[in-house]
Amino acid sequence: MSVFQSIRREEESVGQFTRSQLTEAMVVLDGKKFSFENYPFYRDIYDGYHQELVMKCGRQVAKSTTGCNMILTNSVSQDYFRTLFVSPTQQQTTRFSHSRLQKAITYSPLISKNYTSTSMPMNVLMKHFSNGSEVVLSYAQDDPDRARGVSADQVVWDEVQDIIYKSVVPVVNECMAESEHGWTWYFGTPKSMENTMEFLWQQSTQDVWMMKCTGCNKWNYVTTVRSIGKSGVICVNCGKKLRPRDGQWYSMNPGAYVRGFHIPQLIMPQNNEVQARWDRILHKYNTYPDSQFRNEVLGMSDAIGTRMVSLEELEALCRNYTIERKPDPKIFKHVSKIVAGVDWSGGGSSTFTSRTAIHVWGLLPNGQMKTLYYHIFPTSNPVNDVKEIIEICRDYKVSLVAGDAGVGAVSNAMLVDALGANKVVQIQYGSISKMLRWNNTDRYMADRTAAIDSMMMDYKRGRVVFAKQKQMKLAIQDILAEYEEVTKQGQGRRVWNCFPATPDDALHAQVFGRLAMQIATGQVAFYPMSL
Repeated sequence: MSVFQSIRREEESVGQFTRSQLTEAMVVLDGKKFSFENYPFYRDIYDGYHQELVMKCGRQVAKSTTGCNMILTNSVSQDYFRTLFVSPTQQQTTRFSHSRLQKAITYSPLISKNYTSTSMPMNVLMKHFSNGSEVVLSYAQDDPDRARGVSADQVVWDEVQDIIYKSVVPVVNECMAESEHGWTWYFGTPKSMENTMEFLWQQSTQDVWMMKCTGCNKWNYVTTVRSIGKSGVICVNCGKKLRPRDGQWYSMNPGAYVRGFHIPQLIMPQNNEVQARWDRILHKYNTYPDSQFRNEVLGMSDAIGTRMVSLEELEALCRNYTIERKPDPKIFKHVSKIVAGVDWSGGGSSTFTSRTAIHVWGLLPNGQMKTLYYHIFPTSNPVNDVKEIIEICRDYKVSLVAGDAGVGAVSNAMLVDALGANKVVQIQYGSISKMLRWNNTDRYMADRTAAIDSMMMDYKRGRVVFAKQKQMKLAIQDILAEYEEVTKQGQGRRVWNCFPATPDDALHAQVFGRLAMQIATGQVAFYPMSL
């Protein structure tokens, strides 16, 4: 007898199950069958068809439970279904694997009896089911390498607000290129207005939980502290207490390709029906910083990220000289070493911009790096871009060029063919203990945060020289696109991020050029790029 026959017998139901019905019949959570009684707004989320789904949530609103349940229902209801789960850190992925996914599998009899066996792998990073389905669990914050090479039918992103969109998300989502499903689900708690979560939310239907006031008949949804009453969520028009159980979803941006749902703590029925639970919300309101309360309780993005360097500081680096595609011999005066950095285009999409950029640095006697030339390629034609970059390197007598290895392996190989292996290195961002080290194979690995930190400090300390302000305008805009955030994990980790729709390629070209200068001047050992 199949598990579905078992469920139908136990539940006395017929016909095809929705995902929410299957979840209630199948999943046991903390010794009890999972129920939507206290999560009425989730039923529509479970049962809808979502090619791309984003859930912008406050903390402790069953976000991770939802991700776990949706992974399990897809795994058992479809044979040979492949899921890739990605969170920012190993600690988060391990915790989700143990305390959410494995716990639900082990203590849900219909799953453990019918879909698992001692011969099937069930470890922290891999779950196999007897119907051929599998779940691979990985982690990636600013480096997608760990999640590369996995074939999947769906990717589930958890705590996506702490994942750098441009560097990671499009690369990992390519694992679904051959799938007939290709479902992408994002879960997270918002942070700044420039964060990955806010970017995804802006592309979505932006569904909010609407509650009709029985006093004045006005419809309400929660985005501000005006909805907070003494014993529950209230109407912002007349102050009467609302009933979250009677709400319904409403799309603020109908027609968007991505389905988005906003779930703040204030719409949880139990928070409104048990005074002790609501008192905890009031305590947070009175003690949390405004930004933290908006993020973690209201589930709203707030403020902007922190910039290390200002527009005024960058403009102060500009000098009264011009840069040209064909170099004026005067620009080489006092320059002893010439290097270049290239940030290759990641292809871009309709919702974010990725361009190829090159920056040529010259080393001055006082240790400053002088901008000899830079260019941002307006289109994404890799072959033409590489040809032009080769000519730029030749015209400017570049001794070493560092190319981004993240998406530029082929382009970097073309540089080697044209310029020679002794003039080209490739550098890949990651999270490592040293700012720059050789991987003993084909590339240098650079700690992304440390590398950008060092570049920002060079700006602040006047260690670089720019050309005239008018010519440096685009490069300065790219630098200012980058901002600092601190993750919530452990003691917190600083990361550099940018709003995915805002380009920052010129900055990374400068960073790769700076790292090339370290190699060219012997601060880091030189290893030629091997093909």
